[in-house]
Amino acid sequence: MKLTDLIGKDDLIALQNELHDTFSFNVDIMDAEGKKVVGHTWGNELCPLIRDDAKGFGAICAPAGQMFHHMLSTTKEPIAEFCDGGMMRAGVPVIHDGEYIGAVGGCGLASDDDEVDAFTIGMMSDLDEAVVEEKAKTVTVVSEAKVKEIQEYIAKRIQDLID
Repeated sequence: MKLTDLIGKDDLIALQNELHDTFSFNVDIMDAEGKKVVGHTWGNELCPLIRDDAKGFGAICAPAGQMFHHMLSTTKEPIAEFCDGGMMRAGVPVIHDGEYIGAVGGCGLASDDDEVDAFTIGMMSDLDEAVVEEKAKTVTVVSEAKVKEIQEYIAKRIQDLID
């Protein structure tokens, strides 16, 4: 079964926009293979710069996305991890009849006890560190409790859409 067999694409787009509007982060909805089911939402001004930079995307976004997918699909548990740029990814797997069929979550959050790593982003991309530092100010800062709240909210909304 595919994620879109269980939850219609229009409902997934609405969920993506709802999560973006509620929590101000880059929301991703992925299928069982880790491919995006719907387009992008940007919760800050830094992440689209990194994604549009070939070196930055290849060094930061792509490996983080692969790790995110791998962890969600193998553990089948909600996760929260950091990318090499110091931003957090949080997500919830979508499980149907014991089978992993996708995930809902996203990235582009900063931990309230750490900071976006402008130096590393600058080194791993062709972006100017001063520009990265300026754009990092647009990244939503969250506590560990807020990340749990986001995950719980996502899990509830997924269940609402399935029921």
